[in-house]
Amino acid sequence: MQDLLDKSLVVIPAHNEVCTVGQVVEAVLSTGVAPVVVDDHSQDATREEALKHGARVLRLPWRLGAWGAIQTGMMYCLRNGYQYCVTLDADGQHIPGSIQELLHSDYLNRYDVLIGSCPARVSRMRRMAWSWFRSISATDLQDLTSGFRVYSRRAMRLMLDKRAYLFDYQDIGAILLLQKFGLKIKEVPVEMLPRKAGHSRVFNNWFKVAKYMTVTTSLSACKFRQKVKQKG
Repeated sequence: MQDLLDKSLVVIPAHNEVCTVGQVVEAVLSTGVAPVVVDDHSQDATREEALKHGARVLRLPWRLGAWGAIQTGMMYCLRNGYQYCVTLDADGQHIPGSIQELLHSDYLNRYDVLIGSCPARVSRMRRMAWSWFRSISATDLQDLTSGFRVYSRRAMRLMLDKRAYLFDYQDIGAILLLQKFGLKIKEVPVEMLPRKAGHSRVFNNWFKVAKYMTVTTSLSACKFRQKVKQKG
């Protein structure tokens, strides 16, 4: 197990997460995996707090959003020889103790991406939205928006392809691109906690929710049309 931990890097995208990032970094360090915080141009002391608690910090010169921050972390993983990139939120929802559940040799030998799955954490409305996306994209994944994931080097390279830079959101778009190129994905049940501070960067107002639904529905519908065309 220690060999897998040494080959892995935890990437923590963070924007104005001064209240929680230090605790998250400490919890990650206790698992034996190195963390790097990608500071998405925070306006508070997120960078200083992460450094104080022992993380390496990559500070973006302008705000790229969570997906851009994750891609920055993936580049860092590849350039520094890491085999696996674990993405983990800075808001305290994801439990770093579950990292070792995901970094299981049986999983890593068979799958390109592992998703820490906890569908029970979300509202009934979001579960209804997931059902809609599953029906039009023909995916059977249950937790479509979990940012708690493990990517292999092969998956990281695909997520850094120019097509992946067009994503507004990492969830559905990333999953569909991975599936299009035949990469194998597995969900691993984990526990999650309520957000300790702040609010969702996507679901914090109705305009963003409407934009998310429109973009994600378009991506899912394209995938569905491709499947129908192939069967025809």
